[in-house]
Amino acid sequence: MESFIVRLYKKYLYGNISREELREMRYGINNTSDDLLSSQMKEEWSGDFLNESLSKETKERLRGKLNFYIENDNRHRRKRLFMRIAAILIPVFFVSTLLISRFFPADSPGHLVVAVERGNKAMVTLPDNSKVWMNSNSTLEYNNVDNVREVKLTGEAFFKVSKDKNIPFVVTMNELQIEVLGTSFNAKSRTYSDAIETMLIEGSVKLRSPELPHDYYLKPNEKAIYSRINKKLEIVQADNSQETAWKENKLRFNSNRFIDAMAMLEDWYGVRIINQVPGIENDLISGTFNNEKLETVLDALKMQYRINYAMDKDRVIILSRK
Repeated sequence: MESFIVRLYKKYLYGNISREELREMRYGINNTSDDLLSSQMKEEWSGDFLNESLSKETKERLRGKLNFYIENDNRHRRKRLFMRIAAILIPVFFVSTLLISRFFPADSPGHLVVAVERGNKAMVTLPDNSKVWMNSNSTLEYNNVDNVREVKLTGEAFFKVSKDKNIPFVVTMNELQIEVLGTSFNAKSRTYSDAIETMLIEGSVKLRSPELPHDYYLKPNEKAIYSRINKKLEIVQADNSQETAWKENKLRFNSNRFIDAMAMLEDWYGVRIINQVPGIENDLISGTFNNEKLETVLDALKMQYRINYAMDKDRVIILSRK
C-alpha cells in the first residue's frame, strides 16, 4: 500500500502539491525512521511509478542512482539521507522549497535557503529558473525583493543565471557583490581563505564593494581575486576548466598552502584533519585528483612530504614520518 509520504512526494515531482501537503510531507519525513524511509523510496523507484510518464532515460538514471545511494548510505542520519537523495534527484527534476524547507523554512515562495554539508555536492534550480551547482560545505540564500534577485553565498558555487534584463541578479559574498543579467560564472568565498574569487565563463558581470574605488567588469576567461585583508581586487586570465573542475568531481590544488589544502580535504570528504607536523602549514601543494578516495590523496602527500597519517572513522591525523 502506497504510503502518504510517497503519494505526496509523487505530487511534488509532478508540481501539483499544495502548501498544506508540503507541511504534511515535511512532518512525515521528520517523524519516519531512516530504515522505513529507505525502504519506501527504494520500493517506489522499482515499482509502477517508473512506468508512468517519466522518460526511459530518466527512469533508468533515477533507478540506478537512487538504488545505489540507498543501499550504500544507510549509515547516515536522516537529514543527510534526504539531502543526498535530493542531490541525486536534482539533475533530473529540481529542488524547491519542499526538500529545502524541511531544514530551512521559507517565509515566502520566492525565498529559499540551501545548505550542502561537507562531503556532498548538489545542483538546485532557483525560483527564477537559474541553475546553481553547489560545492561541499556551502550555503546559499535566495530572495526576490523589489525586483532584484538577491543571493548570499558562503562557500563555492557555479551559477548559470536565467536572463531577465528587468530583474538584476546579485550575488553577495561578504563585502563583495557580483551583478549579472544572464551569464555563467564560478564564485568562491571560503572562511579559511582571505580571497573572494569570481571566474567568468560567459556573458559579463560587474563587481562592486564599498571598499573599492570603482566598479570592475569581467570578460570571459577572466578571474577576479578580492582580498578581504588588503581591500584590493586583481583581475587575471584563468582556465575555466581548471576553476570549475570540482563540478566534475576533480579535486584540484593550485599552489595552495598545506593548511588550506587540509581544509579543502575536510570539506571534500567530510572529515576532520588534525595536523601534528610543525612547520608544514605554509608549504605549497599542487595537483589534481579525479574522483579519488581520500586514502589515495593522503598517500600522494606522503610521497611528496615527510609525513604519515592515521585514520579513525571520520578523523585524520597528520603525523611526522619516523
